[in-house]
Amino acid sequence: MKQPSDVVISLFDDALLRAASLIVPTIQREEWRREWCAELWHVRRSCIGVDETFSWEAQREITGFCLGAFSDALCLRTQPQKGHPAPVHIHGSAAHTLLWLFAALALCFVISQLLPGVAAENEADRYQISPGVLLVSEAAADDNQPSISSALFHNWKTTRQRYFQDLAFYSLSRESANTGRVTTSWNVAHSSENLFSLLGLPIENQADTGSGLPSVVLSHDTWMRSFAGDPHIAGRAMRIGKVKAQIAGVAPAGAWQLPGSPDVWLLEPNSSATSPTTSGYLFAHLSARGQSEMTGSSIGISALNENGISIDLNGSHIDAPVEGPWGIYEFAIFLALVALPAVTSVSLGDSHVSSHRPSMKQRLNRIMFLTAKFALIAAIGYAASLDLAYSNTTGYSPFAECLQLLWGFTICLFGFRWAIADQRKRCPVCLRRVTNPATVGLASRTFLGWNGTEMICMGGHALLHVPSLPTSWFSGQRWLYLDSSWEFLFADSYI
Repeated sequence: MKQPSDVVISLFDDALLRAASLIVPTIQREEWRREWCAELWHVRRSCIGVDETFSWEAQREITGFCLGAFSDALCLRTQPQKGHPAPVHIHGSAAHTLLWLFAALALCFVISQLLPGVAAENEADRYQISPGVLLVSEAAADDNQPSISSALFHNWKTTRQRYFQDLAFYSLSRESANTGRVTTSWNVAHSSENLFSLLGLPIENQADTGSGLPSVVLSHDTWMRSFAGDPHIAGRAMRIGKVKAQIAGVAPAGAWQLPGSPDVWLLEPNSSATSPTTSGYLFAHLSARGQSEMTGSSIGISALNENGISIDLNGSHIDAPVEGPWGIYEFAIFLALVALPAVTSVSLGDSHVSSHRPSMKQRLNRIMFLTAKFALIAAIGYAASLDLAYSNTTGYSPFAECLQLLWGFTICLFGFRWAIADQRKRCPVCLRRVTNPATVGLASRTFLGWNGTEMICMGGHALLHVPSLPTSWFSGQRWLYLDSSWEFLFADSYI
């Protein structure tokens, strides 16, 4: 009579064989399970004997046999079934190449959407200072130096103007500011309330400031640096110098063009902007008459000061054009296309005269595949150049624009070069990369016989001949299309 331990071990061995049979393909599963069970009976008889005496060594051998069934099952799983040959891995297929390029594009695009510097660049391109705005300064003074007194601004503001339809003013001072967390020093612009409406710049994240406190507009850089780009910053109260004010919003990134590089603008009523002797920057919005008569980058202006004395002033436009990411990229890709013939041959290789040339549909597929690679590489060049140029900045940066131009040109140039080189190594029929390079000929017989490398399409469509040293009679690679007599060598290949 069997011991309980023998019964448990026997059930365990049977369970192992049943588990191994689940790995076997369904068609062969029952047959192999019966085969293993029959072999298990013979193994038990040879290891245990007729008296069925329990032995750990014998049970170890029996369990080892059962575990060996798993390796047999895995082999059966990987072997092709009758009538269903195993799929052949297509080396370098066109679909895989496009899939990898698309994955790279998606990754670069997602990263670019997360970079604050890219958002600031797009914002600077979208919101620019109105072209009808002049920065007015004394003729003998530098445009970047404050030269117009607050008294002259008030005098002009209360006097009817022929060429200006509106005026705005601000003066700069270095003041401490308490943001609620830390105290810092800011370059504060004490500004007239109409400054941003005159410049044509909207205030982002704007909140209603009906508390009676003066309004503060943060520059984009200050917003990112001191408030970590908090979108709910508007409405918060803070102290600047001795004045308690309320944050009204954030100036767009295009405000970097304003002189003096203010960190914040403290919007005050015109009557209390600053003392009359304080010098600052005067902005004038040209009327229709002014725009027609006052043209040019620098405009001479003769006017009377607050004391009725004639003075010479100068008006200059401050709407420095911002190309934006797309404008910079267009120039970069244009340079890459112009430079491409200088770094690689744009020829895709000659074809040997043969009756087995690709059909019109196959030639069209080849052109469409090359076009798709160029389009994806161009898109990658756009997104990747933004990632590389703006990865280390949070605001608008002219230097980052230069980096974007450089990276866009480099990525597109070498990406297009790779696309053409990759196309030369692809079968014109199935667009699969040719493999198995073989050196043919001797280098010493270059001018007497052919010397170079031969590669073959694994679909059996063509041979590629690449000369090791271009000659007058064999200057570039050539395709030799194979006829149907070669098909038996590639019977297991799927196109």
